[in-house]
Amino acid sequence: MKTISIVGYSNSGKSTVACAIVAEAARRGMAAAAIKIGRHSTKGSPAQHDSERLAAAGADPVVYRGPDGWNLQISQPLEERDQPLHIPAWLTAALDGVDLLVVEGRRVHGAALIQTVGANGEYKLAPELCDLVLDYVPGDPLPAGVLRLLAD
Repeated sequence: MKTISIVGYSNSGKSTVACAIVAEAARRGMAAAAIKIGRHSTKGSPAQHDSERLAAAGADPVVYRGPDGWNLQISQPLEERDQPLHIPAWLTAALDGVDLLVVEGRRVHGAALIQTVGANGEYKLAPELCDLVLDYVPGDPLPAGVLRLLAD
């Protein structure tokens, strides 16, 4: 499973980039999943809004980790995936068959790393530590650097 990690300050475009990557992966026939790490409760917006955007882009499952726990959004019930559901094995079961995992809001060791830079121009990480720095929010088409990360 390929993993892409997206980091950046609030409102720097992380969710927009994640949705664009998931949509492109789906267009290429890849099964994509998304994990969003956030500071909002799992019980409502904007976390729910971002999860819905990621699901609409083609991510299945979408997992949100907030300060009050985890929220799993999945189109096919886990019991139909031929795997037992044991915590914390639920995440492993949910990711079975996934080609691409997009993690928004957390750096993941060994993952391709995208840094988004918002209007304020601030970096969360030193640019030299990132595989790709986006100082704007790409929509469609995706920048060539993101497409290369998907193809590698």
